[in-house]
Amino acid sequence: MIKTLLLMGAHDFGRSSAKPRSWMCLLLAALCAVSFCHAVYAAEIQESPTGYGDDFSKQYTALTKEVLLAGIELERFSLNYRMESVRQQRFRRLRYFLAQETGASCELAFEATAIKQFGIGRRRPLRVNQRALGNALKAGMTGSIIAGSGSCLELAYNALQALKSKRHGFDTAAANRYVAAKLKRIDDLLVQRDALVAANSDHPAYMRAVVEGKVLREMRAAFINEYAHFNADSRSYLAFQNLFFLLNAGFNAIGATGFGLANKGLTEPKLNGPANILFIVGGGLATVTPLLSSAYAALIRKHAYSSLAEQLHEKPHFEPAELTAQRKTLEEHLGGAEGSLIPSLPATGRLALYTESDELFRKQLDSETRVMRHLEKVALETSILGPAIGGTLMTQGILGAVGFYKYGIRIRKQFRLNYYGAIVGSVGASMAVVGNAAWLLASLSYEHHLAKRKRLPAQLIEQRLSHLEETEKIVRSL
Repeated sequence: MIKTLLLMGAHDFGRSSAKPRSWMCLLLAALCAVSFCHAVYAAEIQESPTGYGDDFSKQYTALTKEVLLAGIELERFSLNYRMESVRQQRFRRLRYFLAQETGASCELAFEATAIKQFGIGRRRPLRVNQRALGNALKAGMTGSIIAGSGSCLELAYNALQALKSKRHGFDTAAANRYVAAKLKRIDDLLVQRDALVAANSDHPAYMRAVVEGKVLREMRAAFINEYAHFNADSRSYLAFQNLFFLLNAGFNAIGATGFGLANKGLTEPKLNGPANILFIVGGGLATVTPLLSSAYAALIRKHAYSSLAEQLHEKPHFEPAELTAQRKTLEEHLGGAEGSLIPSLPATGRLALYTESDELFRKQLDSETRVMRHLEKVALETSILGPAIGGTLMTQGILGAVGFYKYGIRIRKQFRLNYYGAIVGSVGASMAVVGNAAWLLASLSYEHHLAKRKRLPAQLIEQRLSHLEETEKIVRSL
């Protein structure tokens, strides 16, 4: 109809004498064209899911999609970083147990022989079986060498693992740089998203968009807190291990030297004094090893948090209750007729993703907390047992040194003090043998309990990585 009116107007206008009817036809045609375009535009707006055209919806979808994808990448990196840190060599626990148990058993064998021979010597010094005592000292030296070598092996493995992690970009410096860069990208996207929402404050779904923005910011805080927790935990536990292995190797090296000098002291009595001094030093080192390792780990944990906060220019802080509250608020806004901001993934679908992520995060956090409490309990028991064991060895060395330097010519007195020292030492060696076995059985039982319930950190990380893959597929389809 519009085309016909325009042709009629043009035909009349082309005549030599233009009449008012022609102008009226042109004007009518123009008005009809404008009315038609307005009707089409109104129809398009009415058919739009938001009622405000597609521009806001498209921009909102694009920014939300980029925020979610950046968050997925950050969480995946954090989980892989954690997976890399919790991964241990398959037979490490058994290998280390065998090395330490061998050392403790050899020391216990020496103490049992020493009790017998020193008991004889305190009454009849000439009837002491030097060959049996020498074999016992050699056994103690061999056990100390094995135990020390076990610690050196684990220390070397940690160094090798650190090199592998650095090659894959999971060392602390590289990981912090990656997280900082990814976090800056998320922050820039959130600022753009907030500006877009603020510019459309008259949109029916404005409040829903505001609440969803708060949910995204809480998830951002969760990502940072999770990485900060993983980073600090990994670094502190590794620091505890490395210092413990180093001090344990030093203690056993000193002990092996002391046993060697004591063995030579059977034919060269002047070496018995230095041998007992080494036992005092070794026992003292064994006493403070768990305490120093725990204190060093605490310092490293604190430094890890502070260095990350300095690099990110903020302190990692997250309240799970706040994310839950914002998620529930978003759920309340789903009841109104507010249109759809992302037609390809309605708010109900996004809420389901946020809810599942929140639940998986809580399970991970709860499991990590339980594991850490268990490890702290084991570390506490080790801190109590370690000084007790080291103290017995130090006491044995003190008694032997007093007997040698104070009662140089009173052989029976020396044997009597060495006899008492051997009794004390046997108590410490027995505690070490039983303690090592109890530690292994308790750790295996606890790990089996978690594995049966699929609550091991590695299992939960695998679950969350699988969830991230599915989430990423959904988000990329927006």
